Amino acid sequence: MKTDRLIDALAHDTGATPRYIAERRLAIAGIAGLAVSFAMVVTVFGVREDFGSSLTIVLLKAAFGVVALAAALPLLLELARPNTNARRAAAPAALFVAASAAIAMGAFLLTPPEARMNAWVGGGMPECLYRIPLLAVPIAVALFLAVRGLGPTRLTLAGAAIGGVSGSIAAIAYSSCCQMDTALYVASWYLAAILLCSAVGAVVIGRALKW
Repeated sequence: MKTDRLIDALAHDTGATPRYIAERRLAIAGIAGLAVSFAMVVTVFGVREDFGSSLTIVLLKAAFGVVALAAALPLLLELARPNTNARRAAAPAALFVAASAAIAMGAFLLTPPEARMNAWVGGGMPECLYRIPLLAVPIAVALFLAVRGLGPTRLTLAGAAIGGVSGSIAAIAYSSCCQMDTALYVASWYLAAILLCSAVGAVVIGRALKW
């Protein structure tokens, strides 16, 4: 085989395979992490007592996590591979953040002034700010192991994407035990918890990917 044909064949193979491998690995890791997070909710926090009667609102809050996941996943799929351009893939995540902030602001303005603080923080520090990151840990570990073998080169951004996806999946699990049901709370603090996971991922997972 001539050298130029060999190079073309190798380039064709390396262009087609990584996307399939990334999707498969991330799907397995995400499902496994979600299962562990749900188990943590049941054993550590406990599902809300009125789960049956509040199923609709629980599903709506879980939908927030699903949308967050759908927005963050394209970025992770892009950054999990070497030498990629993540600018276009980051657009859904940026749009999700902006939309969530707009929803939170709109809900704040529509809530009567005397009820705003209770609707926003629920009378204390929002528990999701530490519970969602806690639930995200096993998901992040699974995703880290999946991404590490894919050869990412933009490690800090890849770590941030792993954190964001982990936080989004964790928010889905957390919705089954969260007692706060206002749109103001969910759009504000679920988003903040996911962004916190992303920030921690950029620092911790981004460095771990270097090893």
